Amino acid sequence: MCLTFIREITKVEVYMNLIFTDRSAKQGQILVVILLIVIVGLTIALSIAGTTFRNLESTATTEETNRAFSAAEAGVEEAILKIEQGTPVPTINPKNLDSGSTIKQVTVQPDTTLQVNNLKKDDVAQLNLDCASCGTGQVRVQWDANTAIVVTKISGTSPNYNVERWAYNCGFNPGNGFTQSSAASGVCQQQFNVNGATDKILRFRVMYGDSDLSVTPLAGTTIPTQSTIVKATGQSGETERTVQLQRSAPVPPAILDYVLFSASGSLSK
Repeated sequence: MCLTFIREITKVEVYMNLIFTDRSAKQGQILVVILLIVIVGLTIALSIAGTTFRNLESTATTEETNRAFSAAEAGVEEAILKIEQGTPVPTINPKNLDSGSTIKQVTVQPDTTLQVNNLKKDDVAQLNLDCASCGTGQVRVQWDANTAIVVTKISGTSPNYNVERWAYNCGFNPGNGFTQSSAASGVCQQQFNVNGATDKILRFRVMYGDSDLSVTPLAGTTIPTQSTIVKATGQSGETERTVQLQRSAPVPPAILDYVLFSASGSLSK
């Protein structure tokens, strides 16, 4: 009887141990699952927070960039306004704007060379020569070798203007009033005598195709300013942006050349 009772007690103890062991195992599994959920949730939260931070940073950078560009453009516009009012090389000091940005620096550089990129066929470029104090000298004209140019010089004083015209072709002389010019490395060039006291303008019309065209005064030659290069830097926060503009004098349209060479001096339909 006693042995039977002892066996039953032993069975109960073993059963209870199995129950508690199983319960502990389940609690351990639940803890692991909870830890995994926490880790996944933390990872997602950190990813969202990182994306939000990067978006906010990108938005702030974009806004600063726009404000810096606006400040640079404001500096260019102020310089152009002063030039139009008669100040050839205006001085513009750093200036804080209402937007929180700053016009940090503005430089104005007169340019005595004439540079026209991709001048269209039959279109014109013009060199200003009217300068009583400039004296005499020479300028060098360069254009693409696969095209030709017609050069017009206007000199004298009103009403006794003198008009001269020359036509140049590269590498060979096609006749019909053309003159052959030297060509090297795909570029044709020709030199012209100029006198600021008597000459007014040189006009260049491209023939046969589009062409880059440049006119440079040779050493010892002084000619008037042909364009003004304005460069302005704007700043907003740590961001800086620069805008550069080249302002050239307005050029009368190509139809003016036909007026100059018409018999009556004017056009009629």
